[in-house]
Parts: sequence; C-alpha cells; structure tokens
Amino acid sequence: MDSIQKCRDTIRNCGVELGDGSLPVLHTPSTLFRYQLSEAIRGDSDLAGLIGDFLDELLADHDAISLYLDSMTLAQPEGDNDEPGARAQMASLGLPQTDSLVRLMLGVDELQPRLISTLLDKFPEYIGDEGSSDDLGATKVSVKILRQLRWLDYVINSAALTEKLLETLGFVPPDMQREIISALPDIISDSDNTEVSKVLAGMLSETPELMLPILETLGSLSCSPSLLQEARNSVIMHLVSAEPTDLPVMLRFLLQSVSAEAAAPTILRIRKRLDLDSIVLASRQLSKSADDQSPDVLIFDAIATSLRSHKHLRDAWLKLIASDMDEVGSRTTLDIVVLLIVHQITTHTKRVETVLKAKIDAVSSRPIAYTPTLIESTIARFPAVFSVHFAALLSVASWLIQNSALGSQGARVASTMVVAAFGAMGLFQRQEISGELAVHIGSGNENEVDTATHIYLELARRHPYELRPFAVFIKGLLDYVDNLSIGHVRTIFDTLGILSTLSNGGQEDSMFNDLYIFVRKQLSSVYPKYNRIGVVGTVSLLRQLGSECSAESAPTAAEGSSTATQAPRANIQALRRAVQLLEMLMDSGRHQSWTFISMTYDELAHIVETKGLHPQLLTWLHENVSSTFATQFLSDAEDLGHRYLLTGSPAVALSLDEDEAAILDVFNHNSDAAAFGLHSATKRADAGMSADGESIPKLRGCILSCLPSLLRLIQVCEKALGDGSLNDMDALLVCGIYMLAPIDVASQSALPSTPEQSPSFALADSDDLSGNASLVISGNALVGVDEDSRSDLITSICRWPLEVRRTLCMSLYVSVNWIREIINAFADQAAEESRRNVILRINQLSQIESDLESLAVSLGGTANEFHPVAAGLIPEISDAPVARTAVGGAALRIQAPSTQGNNIAEESGGLRAEQSMFMVDVGGLLLSQEDTRKLVDGNPDSLPGEITAAVTGKKRGRKRKSAGMGQAVVVPDDFARNLRPFLRELSFSAFNILKLDGLNGSGPGGGSHHGHGSMLSASGLFIILRELHVVVCSKLIRRVEKRVPWAKHSAPSSPDALATFSSNISSSLASEVFARLLALFPSLLRYLDSCLVARARYCNDVNVPEHAASQGHRLVTIDALTDVAVVERCIDLLL
Repeated sequence: MDSIQKCRDTIRNCGVELGDGSLPVLHTPSTLFRYQLSEAIRGDSDLAGLIGDFLDELLADHDAISLYLDSMTLAQPEGDNDEPGARAQMASLGLPQTDSLVRLMLGVDELQPRLISTLLDKFPEYIGDEGSSDDLGATKVSVKILRQLRWLDYVINSAALTEKLLETLGFVPPDMQREIISALPDIISDSDNTEVSKVLAGMLSETPELMLPILETLGSLSCSPSLLQEARNSVIMHLVSAEPTDLPVMLRFLLQSVSAEAAAPTILRIRKRLDLDSIVLASRQLSKSADDQSPDVLIFDAIATSLRSHKHLRDAWLKLIASDMDEVGSRTTLDIVVLLIVHQITTHTKRVETVLKAKIDAVSSRPIAYTPTLIESTIARFPAVFSVHFAALLSVASWLIQNSALGSQGARVASTMVVAAFGAMGLFQRQEISGELAVHIGSGNENEVDTATHIYLELARRHPYELRPFAVFIKGLLDYVDNLSIGHVRTIFDTLGILSTLSNGGQEDSMFNDLYIFVRKQLSSVYPKYNRIGVVGTVSLLRQLGSECSAESAPTAAEGSSTATQAPRANIQALRRAVQLLEMLMDSGRHQSWTFISMTYDELAHIVETKGLHPQLLTWLHENVSSTFATQFLSDAEDLGHRYLLTGSPAVALSLDEDEAAILDVFNHNSDAAAFGLHSATKRADAGMSADGESIPKLRGCILSCLPSLLRLIQVCEKALGDGSLNDMDALLVCGIYMLAPIDVASQSALPSTPEQSPSFALADSDDLSGNASLVISGNALVGVDEDSRSDLITSICRWPLEVRRTLCMSLYVSVNWIREIINAFADQAAEESRRNVILRINQLSQIESDLESLAVSLGGTANEFHPVAAGLIPEISDAPVARTAVGGAALRIQAPSTQGNNIAEESGGLRAEQSMFMVDVGGLLLSQEDTRKLVDGNPDSLPGEITAAVTGKKRGRKRKSAGMGQAVVVPDDFARNLRPFLRELSFSAFNILKLDGLNGSGPGGGSHHGHGSMLSASGLFIILRELHVVVCSKLIRRVEKRVPWAKHSAPSSPDALATFSSNISSSLASEVFARLLALFPSLLRYLDSCLVARARYCNDVNVPEHAASQGHRLVTIDALTDVAVVERCIDLLL
C-alpha cells in the first residue's frame, strides 16, 4: 500500500490527480507533467518499476480501464466554474481533450516499453467481451487501446512494437484485424514498412475480405516495386468477383501505385476485367442512396482523381484507347468516361479530340467506333456518372457541334449525346444544354447552326415536356431569326411549333399565341426577307397543328373519363387553328406579290411531301389548288381561238402527243407581252374577264412565278391521296405549251423601236412560215435533233425585235421550270409510257435550256435584258422595302378567271416599273437601275436631290481609290452568264431516271432499244449529272467556315436557292443524300461505261468489239460532233 500511495503522490505532485471511480484531472500542461515525472524517476531508481506496477494494476480492472483510456478532465480555477471562458483558459495547458492518462504516460521514455507491452497483452482480453456492453454507441476497449499507440511522437523500441502487432494480427477476429491493419501506418515507424508490407501483401490472397484496409494501408507504406506489382496482380484477379462498393478503393490503389513503365499493362488489365454490368445492377439496388454516393459514381471518381494526379496514367490510357482494335465491350463505356475526364485537362484537350475524331469517324479497319447507339446506351446506364462529369460532357458535345457538318457521324454523335443527357439529367443540366445550343446558333457558323437547330428539334420531338420550361431560350432566337437561313428558320419554328401545340385539354396556349402574333407581323412586313420568315413560320405551325400525330396527342380514354372527353375537343381546336393559319396566309397574299404566293405553294408542298399535313386539310388543299391551276393556266384549242385573234389552229410547241387537247397557255400570263403591247395586238377585246366578271388580283410580279410551285403542290397532294399515282393528271406530261401568238416578226425586224416611241405589232399571215413567230417555234422546232437546223433557228430568232425576243425569253424560262417540275412529278411513275415521256422531256430540257441561254445572251447589254428577279418570276433577293398592293380579292382563293386580257398590262405595271424594283447597292445606298445608270453615265444632276446629296456626301467622306466612280455592287442576277441558279431544282426522284435502261422502263440491262427516243441524249445525261453533282457538292463535301458573330453575319442569299423555295434536297441530311447516291452507284457506273464506249465508237479512237456495244452499254445517244464534247463533260462528272 505504501508503494501505491507513493505512486499516487508522485503523479499528483507532477500535475495529475487520480480519483476513485472518476476520470483523472490534469492540473499542469502535458509537457510539464512529462518533464517532472521523468525527473522524479531519474531521482529514484525504484520509482519506474513502482509506477509500472501501479499502471498494470490500474489496467487490470476491466471495469475501470476505460477511465484511463479516455481523455482526462481539465482542472478549472476556483470561482470560475460557471464562466464560459474557463474551458478556454484551461485549454491553454497544452493538452488536447482526447489525450488520456495512458497516452500521457507513453510520452515518458522510462515507462513506454513496459506500458506498450502491457497494452498489447491486454488487447486480446477485451476482444470477446465487448458485445455485452449496455451502451451500444460506446467505443470498444480494444479500439481505445489501439488509439493510444497511434501518432506517438517517438517509439523507443519500434521493432518490438511491430513484431507484437503482427503477432496479434494473426489470431484476432477479422473485425479486429481490420482495426489493426487500418492503424498500422499510424503506429509503426518508417524502418518497419518493408516487413509490414510483406505480411499485408501475403494476406491479400488469403483473406480477400480484408482487401480494402490492406490496400489503404499499403498505399500509406513505402513498398518495393516488386511487392507492389504482386499486390496489384492479386487485386486485379479479384476485380471481377469484388463487391461494387469495394471497387473504388481497389482502383485507386491500382492507379496510384503504378509506375510509368507498368501503367499501360495495368490499365489494359483493368479495362478487360472491370465488369461495369454488375455496377449497373448494384447502382439500381442502391437507388435509395444519394447519386453522388452510388458505386458507379465513386468508381469513376477514383479514376478521375488518379488521372488528374498522374500524367503517365493519362498518356498510357489515351494510347491504349487510340490503338484498341478489339470488339466493342464494357471497357468502351469506361473509355468514353475517361476521355471526358481527360478532356477537361487543358494540356490533353487536343489529344482527346484527336482520339475522339478517330473513334467517331472510324473506318472498317478499326472496328471500335463510338456510334450514336453506343453513346446513348452509355449515358442511359450511367446517368449519375455523367451528371457528375456534366461539364466535360457538354464541352465535348460543343466541340463536336462546332466541328461537324450536319448529317455527319460527328453531328449524329453530338446530337445523341445532348439528347440522351437532356433526358437523363436534372433541371440544372437541361438548362445548361438549352442555353449552350442557343449560343451555338448565334455563332454564325453554318455547320454549327445546322447541328444545333436540329438538336433543338430532336429534343422537342423526344422530350417536349422536359424542354417546354426552357422554351425561352428558343423564343429568344426569334429576335435574330432574320440572320439565319430559311432552313434554320424552318427548324426553329418546327421546334417552337411542337412545344406550343402540346396537349393542354383544348385550352389556349400563350406560346402559340405569341408565335401567331410574330408570324403575322412578319407576313405584313414590307421587307421580302421577313415575308419569307412569315411564310415558313406559318406553315411550320400548320404542320404541327395539322399533322396526324398532333391531332391525336390528346389524352386517351384510359386516362380517365374527364380527359377522354377533352380529346375530340383538342383535335377540333387544333384543326380550327390550322384553318385560321391558312386564312391568314390567304389574307396576306392579297397584299403581297405573286412570288410570295409561290413561296407559300412551295412551303405547303414541302410539308405535304414530308407527310406533315392532316388528311382533311390535305384533301381541302388539293381540291382548291387543282381548280385554281386548271382555271388559270390550262386551255384547249377552242379556248385559245376565243382568246386570241387566230386564223387557224394555234401553233403549240413541245407537245409529246398531238392528240392531247390540254395546252399550257404561258403567253396569256406573260407580263412582258402585256408591257410591250403584244397582248393588245393579238388578244380579243373581250378576253380580259372571266364568266363571272372577276379579274385576276393585281399583285407585284408575274403570275407565271406561281406555275412551277403550283404544279409541285398539286402533284404532291395527288400522290399523297392516290398512293403515289398521277394517272389523273398524266395529260400534263405530254401537253404542249403556247409561248407566242402569231406576231409578224418579218415586218417589225427592220423597224427597231426607240425609247421615246413604243413599237406596234401586227398579226402575221397564218401561212407565213418565216414571219409568223408562233409558227417558227411551234412543234419541236426548238428541240430538233438536227443541230444545224436549231442553230439556224436561234440565229433567225436573234434578229427579231427586242420586245418579241424578251417575251419569248420569259416564255422559254417559264417553260424550262415547268418541264423541270414535270420531270420531278412523273420520274417515279411505274407506267412504261410515263417513263418514256419523262426521258423525252429530259432530252427536250437540255435543248430548251441551250436555246434560252442563247436568247438571253442576245438580249444582254440592251434595255430589254432579261432578269428573272426583276421580271417577278422568282422571289426578290434584295432586302429593300417594297411597295404594298392594297387590293381586294384573295390571291390564294379558288375559282379565279381563266383569262386575263388587258389586265396583265395593269398588273405588271410596265417593264420599266419592274426594272425599277431591281435595286443596286452603291456604297451602301440602294438605288434603282434607272438611277444607277444615270449615276454611272456621269449625269447625277438628273437624280433626285436626296440621292445626289447622299452620293456626294459619301464621296467627300472617304478617299477615292481610283479616278472613276466608286464600285457598285449589283444584286446577283447575272442570268445570261449562269442559268442554273435561277432554275427549279431536280428532286431525288428525277435522278432515278438513271436506273432505267430502255424504252420499256425496265431496270438496267433489260429490254431492247427502239430508237433514240428510248435513251437519254448526251445533253440530257449532262443535265442530270450536273444537278446530281451540285447536290453532292452541297451536301457531302464538308464546309469549313469561320465563326462569325451575329453582329457581322447576315443570312446567306445564295442564288442556288432562288428558284425553288423549301427545297427537299436542301432540307435533307447528308446521310439521306448518301443513301440515295449509293443506290444510284451501279447505274452511274453503267453510264460511265456507256459514255466511254460511245466516245470510242464515234471518234474511232478504239476498235470496240461488238459485244461491248450490245445490251447494257448503249445508254447514251451521240448524233453530232458537239455531243462528243458533252459526253466528255459527262465522263468528267462521273469520274
């Protein structure tokens, strides 16, 4: 008892008061206590042993041992027990509240070895008795003992401590093994790392359940490379069978412990053995946990941390991905996420983009390709992972959008990536995606705008209700829509149309009302470009309201009786809105131009072709436009006799069937004929009114501009309602065209008119074959096979008066566009006779275009030079405001009169009035052609005062670059130099003519040839190949453009899109064009073979065997030496 009391007194004198059944109380700082106790032991040689025995006795009491393992109580100054600052004052003693008496004694050198041995001896005693504790939340005594040994400032005998710990590790239960292994790095010294790591590495294969604490401990120890490699091999072997919750630790150890030399093999084995399918199942089972704590998120977080920390890991992984040649597997999903992670690291961004480009555009020799299907399935399986790495996903998608043309593999992958992410993620990510797409549309790069607008449309189709809250981003684009092309405008309106027509029980929708007001404002504008936007927007809304899917999108009866009764109401409401939009278009047409109506017909035809119109609206539209077409443009010989002053039968040109009564009367609507007085000289006085006395509306331009678009609308409606058949309108394929009345050109050719005196024309003798203009071009004279005869005819026509030539030029131009639409309409018909006539029309087309070009060249440089835009035959390309026509009558109404009479002269306003609308940009000032001519001729005094002042002011305000006038940038309308941009385009169906082989219309290689009428001429083949070449260049050749902001960007007004508004080819994807081109490839090869054989036979360059010129080779006719040059050009296009 004396020894125990002596120990208590010594400890109390040093600063610690030991109580009975209570925690020890510390009165001095910890450093002072250790110093005083060490001095006391040095002064008494027996004191160390006595204190050691005293501590053994204290720790032997199982009930009181926790008092000496828990933190001691700090003594408080007297009188300050209730003051808040007392604890802070005692904390200055230097002892943290977690220190215990045992830990304080371990800091004394003379006591540490014996005390450590005692603690480790006591350790096993408490392992089996700790489950009966009443306090389930209390810390185990064994764990408290281990805590005393952690983070000691120094250890006297570290080898003995390590040996004792490893010995204890061999017989304790697994849960205590886990505690000891986790505490080892904090207990042992650095000199013992090698011994401990060997023991732990050996336990990896023997005790897989302890893999996590062993790996965490090995990661904190200094191990040899061979030992780490052994440990990595063991871990990799257990990757397949490991629990998903254990994988993050295992992967972190594998990646952070690997050296640069072993990185590639280790990553390769990880990619092969990591089973992501089991991770998906585990994530679904743990769906109640937070997304950021799911196993898949933690796994990829471990990978991301390792990749960001070690450059050699990034380099090795990218190299493996780039060289991967195996089949697609689960590792491909892992690689995709890795690429997203590494893409965020600035130094590796370019390398990742290079790898992605190679993987997305993979060729057949590299089977690993990141297809849209793979991307979509990956995001759908790991939505939580991609939500965590959303910034990287959006960055890669933006890069693909910026650098991929619409329809390319990169654009499809970007679209799939964005759409899948939008559907799988939350509100924040959806908002970011919506805003990012709007930024891409505002970039000014056409490829970028193409892809972004189509992604918006795809989102609206697949996730309309999810996109609806973010429609403000898309509606904001309407303020800048005039800077976009018509195709982009159409896509944006289609997107907004879907969102604004979502089923809402038949109630009014504010978004639809906003769009209705917007398009109505565009339709009423005086600027043609806004009229085009209004037409596209209106018809896009009509597509959504009138489509079958929109009409059936209301709730079904299965959703309840109340919602079921709302379904018919929603359908009726949608159809009423569609009719309202059609009426608005009709009303707008009353105040616009004929080209405005033509654009409307083309846009309506486009949605009919894409099956976007409700059957009821389609039937109504077909009945109305068919009656309008027949009433306005079709006649017969008797009608022409009543309309014109004819002494015999009317001379009709380009007829394929002389027995066909129907005649297309182009001359009746020729505004040039009315302006030059040809109508007044050839038409009867009572031919200007219809039976009911109503005249044709007086609009800007020429009504002939509606002829091709109206034919297009009729034929697509007929096909939609008749299962693709045009049997009811096959007369249009063979009917003739009335281009000129019987004008006496022989007497007028010697009397050229002057600007001051209008010419007068007289009727020609019906028997005068040389002076009667109508007879000269009648029949097949313009498309004769004899090239010399045609050349002589064109030479003779070029001597006619300028006014007659200008009139004939307009008629020929309209006829060319008419025949092009006829070819588009009937090229896909199965009847043998129709196919034969289509081939004949193609052969005629090549010759008529040549005649039109020669005639336009003869008018070049004269006052009567022909310009389709100025003549009002195609939509205006100038953005200058135009005068509005406020007249009664609806331009799109049905039952218009069949004849016009002298009203055409009033309608056209004269040739010079039309030319004055053709604007010229002189230094930013829009002038008419007449004013520009005065300015260029050096006579500015005759200009209006404000124009003279403006021009003079611009001259004074800038340095003159030359002695002459400043350059005038003319609106591109160089028709005589290049006809093709001003002609209607040939559709995909026209290219199918190349698949035919002979008169019987069979496939290539079948049937015999019965004369040249069964085959394409060289010029006809060249027309088809030239149009196909333009399509290939515009859709399949990648465009490289600079990013131009909206402030410096204006919508392109390419003349390629002037004649055909709402072109199906321009709205087709590159993949669709490529698929159609691939189907034509065998036919193109046969035509190449035929051209080569034809050139060899005609030029006698090569002796061609008879079998080489037999069936299957002779597909092209050569009838003159000039055809050889055309065949050469065909060969160039085919090659």
